[in-house]
Amino acid sequence: VTRSPVCYATTTARDYCTPRVFRAPGNRLFHNKGDGTFEDVTVNAGIDKEFGHGLGVVTADFNGDGWTDIYVANDGDPNQLWINRKNGTFENEALLAGAAVNRDGKAEAGMGVDAGDFDANGTEDIFVTHLMDETNTLFTNLGKGLFEDRTRETGLGMPGHRFTGFGTLFFDYDNDGWLDLLVANGAVQLLPELLRKGDPYPLGQPNQLFHNTGRRAFVDTSSQAGEAFQLLEVSRGAAFGDLDNDGDIDVLITNNNGPARLILNNVGNRNHWLGLRLIGKNINRDMLGAQVEIVISKERTLWRRVRTDGSYLSANDPRVIGGLGAALAVEAVRVRWPGGAIEEWKNPRIDQYTTLQEGTGLRTK
Repeated sequence: VTRSPVCYATTTARDYCTPRVFRAPGNRLFHNKGDGTFEDVTVNAGIDKEFGHGLGVVTADFNGDGWTDIYVANDGDPNQLWINRKNGTFENEALLAGAAVNRDGKAEAGMGVDAGDFDANGTEDIFVTHLMDETNTLFTNLGKGLFEDRTRETGLGMPGHRFTGFGTLFFDYDNDGWLDLLVANGAVQLLPELLRKGDPYPLGQPNQLFHNTGRRAFVDTSSQAGEAFQLLEVSRGAAFGDLDNDGDIDVLITNNNGPARLILNNVGNRNHWLGLRLIGKNINRDMLGAQVEIVISKERTLWRRVRTDGSYLSANDPRVIGGLGAALAVEAVRVRWPGGAIEEWKNPRIDQYTTLQEGTGLRTK
C-alpha cells in the first residue's frame, strides 16, 4: 500500500490509476487433489506462458470436445481462451478463435465475463463487460470454438458505451427459454456531471437489464425492471441464484461505499420452469461442468451447464433452471457428466426442483 502510485484526473482531483501502472502478475491454476488441498499446476499446465491484467474468468466447453476450457477477461490486454488439450495442459487460442479483441482489433478493459447459449444453437457464447466509452462485447460462438463479435447486431453496443460494467450473467429472468443479461455498472474514473453536482462519491451509474428477444437480439428493459435499476450506485459483484426457491433467478449486487442490493425476481415463475440439481455418483456434491440438454419438444431444446463461476468476484447458485414459457411438459433431460457419460431422464416433473444423481438415469453413452 505504501508503494501504491498516485494518479489524477484532468480536474487535478486524485483519480483511478489504469492497469498499465501496475505489473501483470499472471494467472495461476490450482488442481484440486480431492483431499481438501490444492496443488499449483500453473507451469505444468502451460498457463504461465502468457500474462495479462486478468479480472474475470469463466469455464465452459467452448469447442464442443467434451473438455472444460478457460476464458479470461483481461483489463486492457487481449483476452485469453485456454483450450484444454486433454493431457493436463492448456493453450491460449483466443486470437485465432476471434475472442481476444473486439471487431476493431482492439483490446478492451475486460471486467466481468460470462458464457451461455443465448441463441440456442448448442454452443457457449461469451459476454464481457468493459469501461465506459468502450462497449461491452458479445462474442457469438460459430461452432468448434470459433467466435465473432456480434455486439452491434444484437443491440448491446450503444447501451454499454455510457457505463462501466462489472458483474454480469446470462440468465433467463422471465423463464421464456431465452437467456437474458444483467450488467452491474459503476464508474472507476470520476464523473464530471456528478462532480459538478457536489456528489461526494461521483462514480454512481445505473445497472442494466437486457431482454433476449429470441431473434438473436437484446432490448434494454431496465426502465421496466423496478426501482433498483434507477439508482446511481457503484456496483461491482453480482451473484445469481434462486434465493427463495420459487423457480426464478434472483440477484445479489454488491456496491462500493454503499449497501448490497438483493433483487428478488417476481416475474419468472409466471411461466413454467424445470429446476435441476446434479450430484455425483459416489459423492454428494454438485457436478460442476456437467452439461444439460432439456428437450421440451422436437422443435425446442435448451442447453445449460452446472456452474458457479462467471460474473465478477462472485459465485452463483449451481442449480439449473430451464425456462419453459407456456410449455406444459418436458420430453426428456439428457446430462453429459464431467467424466463423459451421458444419461437420460424421461418426462421430468416441471415447476419444481428435482435432484438427478449420476448413475440413476438411462445410460445412452
